[in-house]
Amino acid sequence: MIAGFRTPLYERGIGVPGGHVHFIDNARRRGGHVLDFKITTGSVELCTATDLHLALPLSDAFGRADLDPADLEQQVRQAENHR
Repeated sequence: MIAGFRTPLYERGIGVPGGHVHFIDNARRRGGHVLDFKITTGSVELCTATDLHLALPLSDAFGRADLDPADLEQQVRQAENHR
């Protein structure tokens, strides 16, 4: 299964702005980022949900984390394997 969502630019830092797609195998044991794909057969479903539920950890480490580093865009590109 492939599932994707669109994150608005104003949520940068919480999510990756733009389209973001992940996959999970049928056994639900493996998954990850989808960087490219072609659909030969299948169906597409759209959900226009507008709610976002975000649960953040309450740990001291998270409280001290730098969630807005100067190189955030570079880190996202590296994680997403963009060049």
